[in-house]
Amino acid sequence: MNNIGTDGSAVPYRPGPAHHAEITYHELLTLSETHGHSPTRPLDFPTPYVKRGVRVKVLAFHPATGERRLVTAIQRAEFLPASSRSGGVSQSSKELPTPPSSPSFGPIPPQIVSSPPPPPSSSLPDPSSYIAYWPQRRLQDAIYGCVMACVVLVRHIGEAADDAARAAGYEPGHPLAPIVWEITNKHVAIKQVEWRRVHAMRGRLLEDPIKEIAALQLIGNDHPNVLGSSEVLQDNEYLYSVMPFCRGGDLFGIVLAAAEERQANEELEGAGGMSEPVARYWFRQLLFGLHYLQSKGICHRDLSLENILVDVNHCLVIDMGMCLRVPYYCPWEPGRAVDVTQGTVRRLITPMGTCGKKNYMSPEIFANKTNFDGFAVDLWSAGVILYIMVTGFPPYDMPAKEDERFQIICNGDLMKQLEAWEIYISEEAGHLLQWMLSPNPEDRPTLSQVMLHEWVVDGAIEPPTSHNF
Repeated sequence: MNNIGTDGSAVPYRPGPAHHAEITYHELLTLSETHGHSPTRPLDFPTPYVKRGVRVKVLAFHPATGERRLVTAIQRAEFLPASSRSGGVSQSSKELPTPPSSPSFGPIPPQIVSSPPPPPSSSLPDPSSYIAYWPQRRLQDAIYGCVMACVVLVRHIGEAADDAARAAGYEPGHPLAPIVWEITNKHVAIKQVEWRRVHAMRGRLLEDPIKEIAALQLIGNDHPNVLGSSEVLQDNEYLYSVMPFCRGGDLFGIVLAAAEERQANEELEGAGGMSEPVARYWFRQLLFGLHYLQSKGICHRDLSLENILVDVNHCLVIDMGMCLRVPYYCPWEPGRAVDVTQGTVRRLITPMGTCGKKNYMSPEIFANKTNFDGFAVDLWSAGVILYIMVTGFPPYDMPAKEDERFQIICNGDLMKQLEAWEIYISEEAGHLLQWMLSPNPEDRPTLSQVMLHEWVVDGAIEPPTSHNF
């Protein structure tokens, strides 16, 4: 059966899981016990790389109306006139400056490397590379700041730019003439992190904004089902992570709407959440996103419907603030941990704390007492996501014996429980859910086994429409 591509065209479902998706938890245990692949801490991410940014008033031109107006935009410092750059931007520091108005906060974390100094006026950036961002509205709050929707601005070449050059005493096209920005119909999302909050809270919370930037840069923007970062800027007050803008909200909202519609038509459709063809459409994309994260050696650790954004007809995994970089066995130096590009087989990870949302969390993460497989905990959360999609509610409140619903699932009675509530799903869906929600990670399927499961592969799909989107 086909899925729908980002352009709306039909795309055959060809999972083709790689080797990393086939290695079982039992194999990891065996390697740990017999070949010295002992559990270890996760690896550090590469140092994030950022460019100097500024928030300034700029002249913006609307090509459709001809309107010219001053707006506040976020842009690279190197796009400022040379006189402005020399006055307010550090030219040589490789670390972020301490905010001048807040000396009590101490130095800003040095785990971020600044870009090289802005080029001299004789070597200005290519005009086609000029881009800025005009904040429009606050989309949501975040632990360390907020997420904003921004309009993309590009450098304007035309009458408005010529007029601005003459007004500043330059000939049109002169490299030192002021820049006029053109308003486009493109949008981005910017996660704005306040350095003040970073100093106050970093190290006290499991969510790490600096690590998230590093993870987003490692991930890149090469996969349609994982949200990476296209640019990172910094000034004395904020760190700006620029990401693609998703217009459909989160997948939780879509599941909630489907459940409410199902409830309104319960006499005809019965209780539950999404239809299985709709759930399958989104679930396949989640599996592709997970497969890509695994190929990068990343464990998300906080998968949830709220952390999956929707853009028209495809979904993207977001929010890498709690992710881990999975350690791998080093073939030429046993005992050493290396990354996925150098190693052969991933290693188990020592307990790293209870994190994430309790009703998505795997039992081993909740207990925080045993070594765990980063890929297995993500697959558990994916199973919870599928459960919510087809039933309309979470399988449990917390993954512990004290939770009666959790214990019923652990006993293998997931389908009996749903039938008692008059919620009916296919046998194939029930089998997959019971398998993915196995409390012992050794009994859970691998990502490869999930991607090739008959429920995922053989069933029909229903792409989003105005009726079910």
